[in-house]
Amino acid sequence: MKLLPIIGSLLISAKPVQAIETFEELRKTCKASEEMDKICAGAAEYVGTMGWVSLLCTLEEKGRLTKENLVLTWDELYELDGWTPLGNEAVYDTLKDYPECSIKPLP
Repeated sequence: MKLLPIIGSLLISAKPVQAIETFEELRKTCKASEEMDKICAGAAEYVGTMGWVSLLCTLEEKGRLTKENLVLTWDELYELDGWTPLGNEAVYDTLKDYPECSIKPLP
């Protein structure tokens, strides 16, 4: 019974978070602190990697990109940008949706 007033006061004190609607708002939020900058960079790397993997696997699936060209493209992308554990995790997560894709997570 004592928890009810505590829960009620927590609900009343909760404020909605303002949505970020423009790139300028996003940039301002990400640059607010070093920690936020790292969080935004990590999110961008993860989502960007998922986008590349999805695009390449879809092109292979539709026959617009051969297995050989897909692997060559993936190797070139790796050499260009380097790689991180977060990027590799994004590859693993994305490949769950593309089990026949020729892309393999990098060492």
